[in-house]
Amino acid sequence: MKFAYVCGRSCLNFAGTLKHRNTSREERLVEPAVLSEWAVQAGLVDAGIDVSADDLGTAIEVREAIYRTATALLDRRVPEPTDVELLNEQASRPRLTPRLLSNGDTCREGTAAQLIATLAADLLDLLAGRDFGNVKRCAHPNCSLLYVDSSRAKNRHWCGMATCGNKVKVQAFRARQRASAN
Repeated sequence: MKFAYVCGRSCLNFAGTLKHRNTSREERLVEPAVLSEWAVQAGLVDAGIDVSADDLGTAIEVREAIYRTATALLDRRVPEPTDVELLNEQASRPRLTPRLLSNGDTCREGTAAQLIATLAADLLDLLAGRDFGNVKRCAHPNCSLLYVDSSRAKNRHWCGMATCGNKVKVQAFRARQRASAN
């Protein structure tokens, strides 16, 4: 399965594994092996990790807490206390850490629990830093991704130009063509 990594932070990319939150919700993490695949594609680990059904359940709980907390803060609301507790508890656990090998190479490996802790901690790091002020919602009506706007002018509207931005521009172009044909 191919995932999109356009959000600028691992925690926001992870929140995007539930697509179309506003419409026809599409769960991408359909089995434990998919979480492992996501982590490899995200560059958090070098090779697959063992993920149990319980690990996947915890990961999905943390993913939803990440999304609810980020959107609450974007809307200037107080996050849910249960989400705050879950994120703090998970972020306090051991995280994925790269290792330096004797030959000078590095290795990124760990457990599912360390992956989950890393994702929770990434949200807390995002909230504690300057970048959270640049977090936006994608302007495409069917997209629910949150992303860090790292553009110079901070005027980005879509999670990614290749996906949502292009769709919106094509729809607008076709609407103009239809209007001029009438």
